Amino acid sequence: MNSEVFISYASQDRKRILDLVDRLSTAGVSVWIDQMGIEGATMWSQEIVAAIRDCKVLILAISKNSAGSENVVKEVALASEGRKRILPVFLEQADIPESMAYQLAGIQRVDFFESQEEQGKQSVIRALLKMGVTVSEEASIAAAGAVKRVSDGSSHATTAIQAPKSEVAAWGKIAAVGLGMIALALGMFFLGGSSQSPSPENPLLSQVDTNRLQEKQSLAKSAKLDTDRIVVLPFKVIGASKESEDLGYGLVSTLTSKLQPLDNLTVIANESALKFKDSTQSPNEIGQALRVGTIVTGTIQTGGGKVQVSIRAIDSNTEEVSWSGVFNNEITQFIDLQNQIATELAADLKGGLADSETQQLAQKATTKPQAQEQYLAGRREWNMRSKEGFDNAIKHFVKAIEIDSDYADPYVGLSDVYSLQVYYNYATRDEAIPKSKQYADTAKEKNPNLAKAYASIGWILHMFERDWSGAEESYKKAIELNPNYATNRQWYAIFLANVGRKKEALEMVKIAEQLDPTSMIIKAVLAMRYFEADENELSLVFANKALEMSPLFNGPLTTKYIKLNSEDIDEGIEKFKESLKANSNPINPRMGLFKLYLKQGDREAAFDEFAEIIGYPKVSTENCGTIAQLYYLLGKKELAYHWLEKAIVNYEVLAIEMAAVKEFEDWQKESRFREMYKKINHPMYIDE
Repeated sequence: MNSEVFISYASQDRKRILDLVDRLSTAGVSVWIDQMGIEGATMWSQEIVAAIRDCKVLILAISKNSAGSENVVKEVALASEGRKRILPVFLEQADIPESMAYQLAGIQRVDFFESQEEQGKQSVIRALLKMGVTVSEEASIAAAGAVKRVSDGSSHATTAIQAPKSEVAAWGKIAAVGLGMIALALGMFFLGGSSQSPSPENPLLSQVDTNRLQEKQSLAKSAKLDTDRIVVLPFKVIGASKESEDLGYGLVSTLTSKLQPLDNLTVIANESALKFKDSTQSPNEIGQALRVGTIVTGTIQTGGGKVQVSIRAIDSNTEEVSWSGVFNNEITQFIDLQNQIATELAADLKGGLADSETQQLAQKATTKPQAQEQYLAGRREWNMRSKEGFDNAIKHFVKAIEIDSDYADPYVGLSDVYSLQVYYNYATRDEAIPKSKQYADTAKEKNPNLAKAYASIGWILHMFERDWSGAEESYKKAIELNPNYATNRQWYAIFLANVGRKKEALEMVKIAEQLDPTSMIIKAVLAMRYFEADENELSLVFANKALEMSPLFNGPLTTKYIKLNSEDIDEGIEKFKESLKANSNPINPRMGLFKLYLKQGDREAAFDEFAEIIGYPKVSTENCGTIAQLYYLLGKKELAYHWLEKAIVNYEVLAIEMAAVKEFEDWQKESRFREMYKKINHPMYIDE
């Protein structure tokens, strides 16, 4: 039979604890303690984890020794995560450790001092009785009678631990523990559903409990969050292990990618989840920010060649734990462990799995954790959208392939690096696009069901090869394989805008933003799409949101200060000047300055920017679309057509975008313009 009481203590206090165990055992209380001691252990044993999981109450033995025990902190955290009731028992006069201040605030305490152990024992038994622990009839009667013999001022009367007011008000916040450990409860320690009022004899309903009730009432008034919308948050790392940190990031990424393709689940992008690493917000606050009803999080620890994962799913509406588990394996088998966790989690979230889903979840992207680590590091660099970031990403993706040449994901990573290098003017089409296409095709060969590979192929066919039907087919295939892949939705939205299907583009990027709500790139695209849909107020809202994340990003700067005809021209000029200093490629910020100077009527300054752009190396051969725009805005139509034709022949990105953007809608009405695009079978003009 499982023990109802678990005692967490420091090994230096073992003698006192064994005395307490003897006293409780004679009272009929089933007690579990770690007989071997825990101070020298490199990680929790499975026995300890199981004992905490199965107990009703954790007795926390507080002393000067336990205040410095990292293992005690971990045990308390695990109990908290499992919503176990906590009974702090003071072995001596001691301060509450800062690492447990939140967890113990408002919870009844008992003194078990050496000088008055019998009275202390009776106080412990009374508290355990109130918490539903089985006690012998004789001991229950004795404990009840002892209440009358304890004065209100006695140090052995059960009292509530008081926290600072700021801590009490912060119920439900996620907080990091001290001592170099991450041991945190996403909900307060649970003392039960008693409706009794606080009293010296029954402090079960404390001020913290009252605050909790008020908080839950407030949550009920908030908009109901869909529990089928899910985010996997970064796992807390127990200890200072870089190995644990890397494995934790890999686990989050794997769980996200494995859950995303499943029917009837909407899983938020890993990039948005990472924004809440070490967040102090409550589950409901995170849920509201990401618009998710289910939050998946937990802890990860490594030691002695082993890895242990504690995981839970939380309903962000109620902040109740809906599912939890503890998983252990050898580090060398971490990929298998990830699959096991993903399968059990998915089964709970969906209420069961079809055979095809079980098979899908069992598939391994790679068998080597080190390859996965390199791939994820590459994606982090890729997301920076900078020349340095792209260069570093290539190194990581290549390393991942060296470790596991059959791992499809890093090939997609390389494809995406090379294609975006062209998009951001860090490389030429001829230099990079053949590589990009080759890597995307290789990824598809190695994993025919990899949505990311089809998204990358769609991007290449759309933006660099003008294969309109092939591009759309690839984007749709990616959605079929993984409807929750935000980058594919973002790129597909750009495609739809480029071929003139602006309403569809707006709806598509709205979905992308729901899947990756903290993405600066997607918010910038959404701002552009709202502008193209003549919803200027919303365009400005999302342009500002993007600029809050990256104040010098040229896309939203252009939307705000140029497309939306902002009256703050001087402010826009200063922003583009700052962007120019920070940007390794000056073309886009100088283009912004050129347009603002023209708008301001300062043609001399505009011509200075014109000269700088024209004089930039390779502009005349690789950025003909930029020159075409310059001449069109200067009213030199013939020269504009000359350079536009060159841009179309060169398969330039700007040539694709200029076909449909509102900025050039007057130009798009001219027959010569339309004929040029008709020749390349552009969907907007081919049927004329």
